[in-house]
Amino acid sequence: MPQKSPRELVQIGSYLRQDQAEERGLVVLALDRYYWIIEEDGLYGLYVNGDDAEAATMELVKFEAERVDALEAERQAALLAPPPGAAPKTNPFSLFLFAWTMLLFFGLQRYGGEHWMCLGEADADAILRGEAWRVFTALTLHADFGHLFANLATGLVFAWALLPLLGSGWTWMGLVLSGAAGNLLNAWCYRGGGHLSIGASTAVFGGLGLLAGWQVVAALQARRVPRAQAFRMREIVLPLAAGLALLAYLGVGNEGDHVDIMAHGLGMLCGAIFGTILAGTRLPEHTPGRFQKILANAALSLPWLAWLWVLGWRFTS
Repeated sequence: MPQKSPRELVQIGSYLRQDQAEERGLVVLALDRYYWIIEEDGLYGLYVNGDDAEAATMELVKFEAERVDALEAERQAALLAPPPGAAPKTNPFSLFLFAWTMLLFFGLQRYGGEHWMCLGEADADAILRGEAWRVFTALTLHADFGHLFANLATGLVFAWALLPLLGSGWTWMGLVLSGAAGNLLNAWCYRGGGHLSIGASTAVFGGLGLLAGWQVVAALQARRVPRAQAFRMREIVLPLAAGLALLAYLGVGNEGDHVDIMAHGLGMLCGAIFGTILAGTRLPEHTPGRFQKILANAALSLPWLAWLWVLGWRFTS
């Protein structure tokens, strides 16, 4: 490099460490310009020729902005990732347990016949009169094996997608509570109309809502970058649009089918609210693995407890 007096140079940066100054010096060097690093009072000054100062300064401003963006993207990725040492999220055993539970309930329904159906179906008027167990028991009843298989297959797909995000506990608690809340809201909407409904599809669409709600919040969190970077609205609209499209495709049914589109939509709505809350609070990522197992067992026990409630009420009334 040409030897020049510091009086003939212009300082364009000052840094605490020499490596920081060297890194910025490489940016200047990429412009085919010379640079000098001069230590003074414990700081490392970055100098360039006076004629190169403007171009080098503009390039450093761009470099610093890109560096801030990269650091922010890394920070957001770290926030969205599970904390170190977190328990494994995906546990296929809960999927098998769910499948066997639904098959066992279907066997009990076939054994109990019409009387079993009457005790557990989501009778809107009965629910509003206080027979709250029906919002859970109705999730275990199905018109036939085809109805059961459709809900079981779709529910397993949604649960499999949710397990890595929420863990087993919050996945199953979210599905069951979304289905129950959807049935409750559906009963209120049909109050006084003698409306009856059965099936796990309200919980299944709750799973779809959980996925959509989680994805919307994840997109919002991932886009929290410096103000100069534009926010892409499609990252928020696409998950919602996908959820609504799947609801329209799976939830309406063919003409003549007894499909409760209101229950499907309300289940999805409840799931979306629940998924948004879980993603916004990041609660699943801070839930210990042991508590995840407790939540999963509690969620899958709720329908059993509801049936014990209805059977106890039946025998004591």
